[in-house]
Amino acid sequence: MSEIQKHVMVVDDQPANLLLILRTLEAQYRVSCMESGKACLEAMDQDKPDLVLMDVRMPEMNGYECCEIIKDNFEFKDIPVIFLSAHTELSDKLKGYEAGGADYLTKPCDIKEVIAKIDHNLTVLEEFKGKLDSANAFANMAMTNSGELGGVLQFMENSFQCDNQDSLADLIIASLQSYGLKSCVQLRGFEDTLNKCSIGHCAPLEITLMTEMIGGEKIKEFGRRCLCVSQNISLLIKNLPIDDEMLCGRVKDHIVSILNGASARMDNLNIAHEKEQMVINRIKLALEDIEQTLEQIEDLSEEKNKEVSGIISKLNESVNKSFASLALTEEQENHFMMLLNTCSDDLFKATAADDDLKSRFEKISGMLVDIIAAKI
Repeated sequence: MSEIQKHVMVVDDQPANLLLILRTLEAQYRVSCMESGKACLEAMDQDKPDLVLMDVRMPEMNGYECCEIIKDNFEFKDIPVIFLSAHTELSDKLKGYEAGGADYLTKPCDIKEVIAKIDHNLTVLEEFKGKLDSANAFANMAMTNSGELGGVLQFMENSFQCDNQDSLADLIIASLQSYGLKSCVQLRGFEDTLNKCSIGHCAPLEITLMTEMIGGEKIKEFGRRCLCVSQNISLLIKNLPIDDEMLCGRVKDHIVSILNGASARMDNLNIAHEKEQMVINRIKLALEDIEQTLEQIEDLSEEKNKEVSGIISKLNESVNKSFASLALTEEQENHFMMLLNTCSDDLFKATAADDDLKSRFEKISGMLVDIIAAKI
């Protein structure tokens, strides 16, 4: 028990009993004596006791009634009440228990037993208060940690909205700042290596440390600074709260959680980039095929145009020679020439379809080029 004397309040309507108990207990406790339940309740408002010895049989308000009032008061409900009574029946003891009593002694009382009961109940009360304080401290810590974990969960949720290294680095720094941490971050992915600092720019030595730690220890502490490294991310914390061991431990756990979440997001970005690159490479191969096909179409079209022009020229020449020997009328000659011109036009239209096909291929090729330019 504490070195400070505990306050024991004795309540009994018999002054002789009060005097006897006072003389017995005053060497070990600070004792106050009350002759009624009403006086006890009024005195408790002014001087709260650590324990109450309560006589059961009293006029106006008996000990059970007084105890019930004490236990109904939030401020006094934890004070142990030990009943003193000449009645030894089980029913009386049950009434004392129902009223909220901590113990029950029968008169005449053995003084040593009274002191032992007082000491025991005061010890139990102190242990209870200690456990209650520990439970409250644990509950407060759990609530604090829950709030801190909310920051980690918020980071995880927001990280899915990051579609590039720059936005992810900004989110990491902002999340660490919510814990009061100053930091530098290095991201190594499909883009160039990115270094960012929560204040200004990363110092050359900071960049060196973040780079050279790759593949080494995952976490390295040096004073207030801490370096956490994964395969694709390095976090340099500049102001760990080392003066508060429990807070520092929690903060380091949250840093690692953020690092793991950010690394997973970087892996997703890298995979997405690899898939995009595969698509772009396939498009480039398709473009090469289209360009070769266009060249072939152009060559075939030129050959076909030459061939058609030659056929038409020969046909015109043969028809003109035939007119001289066939002795046709002018009307008949004009009819044959009209047929010949019509066929010539149809042949040229057929070759023009190749030009239209070429134009379509060129349009598709241009669209693919634009897609590649947008992705790069």
